[in-house]
Amino acid sequence: MRRGVAGRAGLLRGLLLGLGLSLGGCAALGPGQAGTPGRPVQGPDSLAMECPSEFRYELALPATASLDTLQAHAAQRLQALGLRLNWDGPWAHAQTQHFGPQAADIARLRRLLAVALPALERYQPGFFQRIGLQEVGLVKDLVVGDTQMRLAMPAPDRSAVVYADNGNPLCAAGMELRVHHELYHLIEERLFGDFYYRDPAWLALNPEGLGYGQGGATAYGGVFHNLGHPAPGLVSRYAQYGPEEDKAEVFGWLMTPGYAGRVKAWSEQDLTLAAKRRFMMALVHRLSAGTMSESFFETLARQPPVPAAH
Repeated sequence: MRRGVAGRAGLLRGLLLGLGLSLGGCAALGPGQAGTPGRPVQGPDSLAMECPSEFRYELALPATASLDTLQAHAAQRLQALGLRLNWDGPWAHAQTQHFGPQAADIARLRRLLAVALPALERYQPGFFQRIGLQEVGLVKDLVVGDTQMRLAMPAPDRSAVVYADNGNPLCAAGMELRVHHELYHLIEERLFGDFYYRDPAWLALNPEGLGYGQGGATAYGGVFHNLGHPAPGLVSRYAQYGPEEDKAEVFGWLMTPGYAGRVKAWSEQDLTLAAKRRFMMALVHRLSAGTMSESFFETLARQPPVPAAH
């Protein structure tokens, strides 16, 4: 991610004014509860236990659909959202491999489209225009900075977000969470001109003793267990790697079926997380011009799993 992009919209910054005034207090955090980024933390691995695999995603196209058919279908659905589709790049700091006509590639593209398209369609009309998103990149494999395989990344130089299959080992809902997470990084850059802005309104919600790490990139390169709700005020362990990841994780969990209900349940006992949930819901309410209200998030938190096809 790059810092300090000039030309951010004053309108978006104005949406944040007064945001923190109505938010509640925070819970206390005991010594050592949060753990330390980069070091093992005892508890379940969210890839196995926090990923709600009962939430299934299907693409309503024949199993025999060709690469051209899948690409045209994706372009049509994104165009309806006011977004252009980019299969080829280039995107700064990224290397990509693109989908071909081979059966294995087509299967991987179907898996990506089945998740990414409905995830983006959750947003109400006009939302993407207000945050400055113009383009969605869809690729088979994505490598950032020569070595880091990633499922998604923001590309502010093109007003874009890029999503990849990358042989995704996660459940479909886990991939959707990352669709929203990386979109939030673009939102943050558009609001403040900086991916790494240390938002004082957000930091004020944290209890004393909750410290952050050195950024999400430091989680790559080894074995990482992204625990769900590892400590008061944190929706996931990855949220502790930096305030920018904390905000993006809360946003991603709130926007994803299966995860959204867990955040709500945890928030009933965790006052800090409840405050962060209200903060993010209020921000989305403003960015959507009131169309994505608290009732939108309550409905998402109660969404039942989709039954398996027979």
